[in-house]
Amino acid sequence: MNLNLKNKPAWMQLLIFGGITFALAFIASLIGLAIIASVNHLSLLQLSTLSQGDFAKPQNAGIVRGLLVVQFFGIFLLPSLVFAYLADPKPLEFAGLKKPDRIGFIFLGTLIILCSYLMVEWLGVLNEKLVQNFLGKTTQQWIQKGESDVSGTLQNILTMNNSRDLITSIFLVGVLAAIGEELFFRGIVQRIFIQVFKNPWIGIIVTAAIFSAAHGQFLGFIPRMILGMILGALYWYSGSLLPAIVGHFVFNSLQILLVYYKVTDVNQQNSSGSSDKFLPVIGITAMIVVIVLLNYLRKRSITTYARVYQTTPEWGE
Repeated sequence: MNLNLKNKPAWMQLLIFGGITFALAFIASLIGLAIIASVNHLSLLQLSTLSQGDFAKPQNAGIVRGLLVVQFFGIFLLPSLVFAYLADPKPLEFAGLKKPDRIGFIFLGTLIILCSYLMVEWLGVLNEKLVQNFLGKTTQQWIQKGESDVSGTLQNILTMNNSRDLITSIFLVGVLAAIGEELFFRGIVQRIFIQVFKNPWIGIIVTAAIFSAAHGQFLGFIPRMILGMILGALYWYSGSLLPAIVGHFVFNSLQILLVYYKVTDVNQQNSSGSSDKFLPVIGITAMIVVIVLLNYLRKRSITTYARVYQTTPEWGE
């Protein structure tokens, strides 16, 4: 049953999508948690009482991985697809799951993401310095606690002793995260916010900020937000979610490979380290390259607000 939700006011679309996400996340969580509890020989009560510290324990790695799968289906995939189905007669196209306007945009997007990696490393160092120098002690402690909680869970996911563990991590953090997060944040949330503000870049920036905050790691808030903006631009200018999905997959998989081959450590905030005197030069150079490539993508793009929303924007494109 298609309700043509895309023709409803943008704020109403946002509320409906939020309601769908909450409902499906609740249902999927109940089903998923029951399966995880059964597989791990636990009761639902025991599973529900596990803390962040418990998620960091090696013996609970299977539980953490199971929760990632539940999150993928319950929060990201199903709500996005259901909303798209209710919004448009062509739900996959509505959500951006179609060929880009030019097939070369996929390769260009991948190149942009690879260039952005070093830029993100440099921005991560700046982010940490801003937190240390401009935020109060209480706020810093709160941020550090959040980082510690997430770091322990991430360590459990990225503890890889063989190639099988590597493939599992790439599937969970590379494939599922790339598809799920891009479909949810760029395919649906960004599309709605662009319509809310009648301006692509404001919608891209707001979505990127939400995307970064949702990860709960504020020592990396700025670089993750910038990465979200780049992914949002890839989607907007290419006319397809595929370049953003491939780019997200490449970025996450590169991080996993660097951990697996011990080039970097999952507990390090930045693989290059703040002591690397060449990092600012490398980061700024990478930023310039990314900006140039994004500008080239923009010039080659045929995307307009009117083409996407079949209407005329009040201001800006």
